[in-house]
Amino acid sequence: MSNNRFWKILGANMKTFICCATAFLLALQYSFAAPRDADWKKVEDAVQKGLPKTAIEALEPIIKGAVTEKKYGEATKAIARRIVLEGTIQGNKPEEKITRLEKEIETAPAEMKPLLQTLLAHWYWQYFQQNRWRFMQRTATAETPGKDFTTWDLPRLFAEIDKRFSEALAHEEILKTTPVSDFDDVLERGSLPDSYRPTLYDFIAQEALQFYLSGEQAAAKPQDAFEVSAESPIFDTATPFLAWEVGGEESAAKAIRLFQQLLKFHQNDKDQSAFIDVDIARLIYGKNIAFGEEKNARFKKAIRAIAENRGQHELAAVAWYHYASIIRDEGNLAEARAIAVRTENDFPKTNGAALCRSLIEQIESKSAGITTERVWNAPLPKIDVRYKNVGAVYFRAIPMDWRSFVQKRKRLPDYLQDQERKEVSNKKPTLEWSHQLPPTADFKERTVQFPAPKELPRGFYFIIASHNPDFSNELNQL
Repeated sequence: MSNNRFWKILGANMKTFICCATAFLLALQYSFAAPRDADWKKVEDAVQKGLPKTAIEALEPIIKGAVTEKKYGEATKAIARRIVLEGTIQGNKPEEKITRLEKEIETAPAEMKPLLQTLLAHWYWQYFQQNRWRFMQRTATAETPGKDFTTWDLPRLFAEIDKRFSEALAHEEILKTTPVSDFDDVLERGSLPDSYRPTLYDFIAQEALQFYLSGEQAAAKPQDAFEVSAESPIFDTATPFLAWEVGGEESAAKAIRLFQQLLKFHQNDKDQSAFIDVDIARLIYGKNIAFGEEKNARFKKAIRAIAENRGQHELAAVAWYHYASIIRDEGNLAEARAIAVRTENDFPKTNGAALCRSLIEQIESKSAGITTERVWNAPLPKIDVRYKNVGAVYFRAIPMDWRSFVQKRKRLPDYLQDQERKEVSNKKPTLEWSHQLPPTADFKERTVQFPAPKELPRGFYFIIASHNPDFSNELNQL
């Protein structure tokens, strides 16, 4: 799933902000007060000089003043910055940041708790990513997990991340009335407009979906976990999908309910961008996780309906791209290319057009390879040419002295290193020849056979094939 906003890293040279999560300071819905600009400069100067304790001291009046003035966004930023600096002093361990933030949440004003909960969810997720191999090898125990999260198994850690996201989203009424543009200080604008994710609720919900849709969820789910059938409403139009009652606490069930909540939130918007964006995303999710023989057919019908019904909306181009992609996956490359070309022309300079251009390039990409027997004796063998989107194949037979080659390298010439390939390619060939190839109008790979040349004298050769007559490396495959 794409996002229209990205986290800004806070402070130059702050290497301790390992991933975007550490800059996750959501609710800066209040602009930073000018009177504290001098204090923030003190923080930055101390960080630049490698003086974390001095920076922490400079943050204290910022936190106190921001909380007093109910500038909760600025207070959240300052608290997170202080925690990261304190963690750096303690060895830059994720455990330090998480433990300190949990304590902050206990005493934070109610208005700040959802912001801090979301930040905590990201820091837990960051901890998992840094210790992925440990969690994948760790098995669940019969004992109830303790408070030390470094000893948790994967289901317990994911349950904690889910809890934090849920607690953050519980304040949906406030979040839904807060424009995402209020956070320009910490959220970098992407290539997509804010109309796709217009509120803070959209942004946090999409962040939670990224977690619920992650591939690692499969390793944490129970054996009897909720599964999505291709015959379910996952591929229905929006109305029956919204009426679908999905129970359970598995990640798949929570993802579906979150898709439903986002669609309900935006179904009556004058600008339907956010609604269409979520509608496309839930169909793609269904394609990725649903089981059943009808999955591709149902997805194809549903995504095409969005593409056709949304007319000239730029997100119709994204729907057409996904429709063309599944046509490609089914093996009809020519039809998929035609759809992508038409979409690129109808929706120029849109994200969907860019996606279609990439698909066209994949379908039109050239490839060629040859196989033949190692020993050419009478009757001469064939040369198999496997290719697509190539009009001709050119050959060169490069003479080499077998004995000196083997003695010098102490190995057989089955594999050539880069320098050896260059030496072979630069030698004068004993024989050159070529063959025209039948066109691959369907853009599919095919194989043809040609006889080995009778004119080649006895000897040891490397055979080089190219689909450019000059045998150059540029836009070519040797």
